[in-house]
Amino acid sequence: MKKLISFLFVLTFLYSCSDVEGNLVGVSGRDTWYPDVLGPGKMPLGMVYVPSGAFQSGEDDEDIMGMHTARKKTVSVPAFYMDATEISNNEYRQFVHWVRDSIAREKLYRRSFDEEAERWVNVPDNFFKEPYRTLMNMGSDIQGGNTSFQLFMDSTNNANADQTYLTMMGTYDKGKGKGKKLVNGFQYDQKKYGITSSPDQKIDVVMSDDDLRGIFQMYSGAAKKNAPDKQAKGGTAKTTYNQGGRVENRRYFTLNWAEPIDYEDPEIAFLLSDMYYSADESFYKRREIDTRLLFFDYFWIDYKEAARRGKVITKAIDARKSFAYDSLNGEASNNIYKRDRREPLGKDYKSNDQHRSTLYTVDQNTNKVWVDTTLYVDQWAEGVTKINDTNSLKGSILANPGQDLDLGFTDSKGQHNAIRGHTDRSRFIIKERINIYPDTLCWVRDFTYANHTPMAQNYFWNTAYDNYPVVGVTWPQAKAFSVWRTQIFHSWLQSNGDLFVNDFRLPTESEWERAARGDLDMAQYPWGGPYIRNASGCFLANFKPMRGRYFEDGGFYTVKVYSYNPNGFGLYCMAGNVAEWCSTAYDPSAYEFETDMSADYEYDAKDGDHPAKKRKVTRGGSWKDIGFYLMNSTRSYEYQDTAKSYIGFRNTMTHLGRGGKNIEAENGEEIQSDITIK
Repeated sequence: MKKLISFLFVLTFLYSCSDVEGNLVGVSGRDTWYPDVLGPGKMPLGMVYVPSGAFQSGEDDEDIMGMHTARKKTVSVPAFYMDATEISNNEYRQFVHWVRDSIAREKLYRRSFDEEAERWVNVPDNFFKEPYRTLMNMGSDIQGGNTSFQLFMDSTNNANADQTYLTMMGTYDKGKGKGKKLVNGFQYDQKKYGITSSPDQKIDVVMSDDDLRGIFQMYSGAAKKNAPDKQAKGGTAKTTYNQGGRVENRRYFTLNWAEPIDYEDPEIAFLLSDMYYSADESFYKRREIDTRLLFFDYFWIDYKEAARRGKVITKAIDARKSFAYDSLNGEASNNIYKRDRREPLGKDYKSNDQHRSTLYTVDQNTNKVWVDTTLYVDQWAEGVTKINDTNSLKGSILANPGQDLDLGFTDSKGQHNAIRGHTDRSRFIIKERINIYPDTLCWVRDFTYANHTPMAQNYFWNTAYDNYPVVGVTWPQAKAFSVWRTQIFHSWLQSNGDLFVNDFRLPTESEWERAARGDLDMAQYPWGGPYIRNASGCFLANFKPMRGRYFEDGGFYTVKVYSYNPNGFGLYCMAGNVAEWCSTAYDPSAYEFETDMSADYEYDAKDGDHPAKKRKVTRGGSWKDIGFYLMNSTRSYEYQDTAKSYIGFRNTMTHLGRGGKNIEAENGEEIQSDITIK
């Protein structure tokens, strides 16, 4: 007690001597943010800044086509960065090569042995042993061992969790870990893991070199016939089997991109032989990567779905009859989980359809009952879907992810603060898999009775077309590219100790039009207009001029991405060359219902949706289009699952900060003020 008092006295003395003096000063130690394009690593190469501003969207001239899809309206858009050029073949090829090399590294890791396997991955520092990493992966828990309000809400389960942690760390000896079964299903078994619970013994929670060697020597920990080298110093079958093999542990490792792959090496060529076309499919015995195997797994968050809310139920129940606050000794009574307004997991029993639950069954009176099976029944038999007594539900084992959760709390006066959440946010983390190789045959498919075979053979891979815009890319492929580019950039920022920035993405339709206009209100084209030639009579974009004399503008098909003059924001080929995918779903009446603030209309079309729901906005016109499609106001579309020889894309990224016209101002006096405040 004396030590505690002394510690508090010293702490109080040090605190009183600081500059804080009890005032609000914010969190210390945070870096100052420099938003300028030229900042060290803050903006990727090749992007330009488009400041916040308003513009007149819609028709700048008579609607000669009678489309009635772009009425005049004022739209305001926050600041963003946009690629100065369309994504080129060579830039997209980096994506293709990354996918190819990642697949190759996965195969080499799984098919190599011991040190050869380890060279293809990075083992994290302080890599935990089992069962420590399993318990760590369970995280904090709506779906696991603790409730949101800890001991006050669920003393039994939290006591078990606390005692399990203490026992595993060798500082709790009571019962030696027996009977510590947590609500999330984890049960500590001292015999299984060979960990003593003696408070005098130091617990080694991280893997040793010998443990790691045992992992890399086994393909899978389940295959005990594939035993590790027991002669290795410290290597034992018991230790190694408990830690799993290469397959089980891959989730903890990252691929080692510093290790080059020599595709010509005979041993590597053999291990990767199933990445190439078979002998029957090869052409003149050419050994070529089978592009049909180049699949990319990626994730994105469905914010719109996650933002939806269900109904908050605040029916009053006497809390004194619902909880056993002193249940540290022994199992909790079922009453502790009665559906009460004070317990976040306790309002998942629904007798109406006003909640976004996804599973229903019937009660003892055969009435339909919505059930969130984050709750479970004591004797839950496999395949059983009927619950005869809904009052027997208890616990928090997750089986119905994504349902709305009441994180609110009713105070003693009876007021409920109605905070909303979800039982499992993984429902909104969407995983997709897509083949990312461009459709090189689009050149042949798009034009009947025309000889475009040479373009199909050479356009994407030949170095002559490196700086030409990539085509043959579907809307989902463009989206996948944006996710990949984001993760590459964020990983680099993280490795340098920098903060994450906004994601790369396809531009919204309003962003694209704002960028194309270049702060020239009422201008028909990115360069102004109303003409499509300059004073010397030269065409200002790559399109279909003069009734089809394609080369009159200097390009027969596409031209290099930095051709012609940039517009007022420094953007090249915002008209012509290739039309560009936007993230916005196409609706001919969208201008009628979109807001005037960062206008956008999103729809995630499914395979079974009507084709009209799969339309995505394309803007800017292309090398094969007439001048009408080059106009800033012209709206067009293409189906998201089609690839065309005249559609490409470029990326945008939302600016962090005020986003005024003078970006240097945000890096001058404003930054100095931030530094002074900090």
